Amino acid sequence: MKPKCILFAGPPGSSKTPVAIYLSWNTGLPIFNNDAIRREVAEDTKRAICSEDPEFLKRQSSRINKLFQSQRSFIFDRSIDRTWGKTKKLINENDYEYFLISFDLSDKLIEKNGKAKGYPNDNQNKVWYEEHKNFVKKQFDQIDLTINDGNFEKRLKISLKAVNNFLKN
Repeated sequence: MKPKCILFAGPPGSSKTPVAIYLSWNTGLPIFNNDAIRREVAEDTKRAICSEDPEFLKRQSSRINKLFQSQRSFIFDRSIDRTWGKTKKLINENDYEYFLISFDLSDKLIEKNGKAKGYPNDNQNKVWYEEHKNFVKKQFDQIDLTINDGNFEKRLKISLKAVNNFLKN
């Protein structure tokens, strides 16, 4: 049986981490959390970290590679919107099966969620939102489950049911 990876696509504030934690709690799968590495590097270097920071990228790449090489099933708590080509290559090279959950929320709901989490409402959020929309257009056939404004309130139960079905196969 191939190891399995649960993936997420969606802009910041779309609820990827809460769903990842809920799935982990209910399936026993470990989580790779991109934001935890970013916070770790910020604490170690005593400076603000961006997604292009060399130390962050070094640690992130090393841990992702080790995780895939371990052949353990896991939850990949990071958006794959901008890294789909590289991520899919790792999945294929390491003989994983994947299940992709896409958070296709309106910009209003993203903004509302971001505000509740204390995220800044700036132009970068709009860029990420547009990048996600473009990802969905190009990769719609790769998406296994879509969370949208209409089913957002039930996202945890919907995700768990779909992931459990995936894990059984």
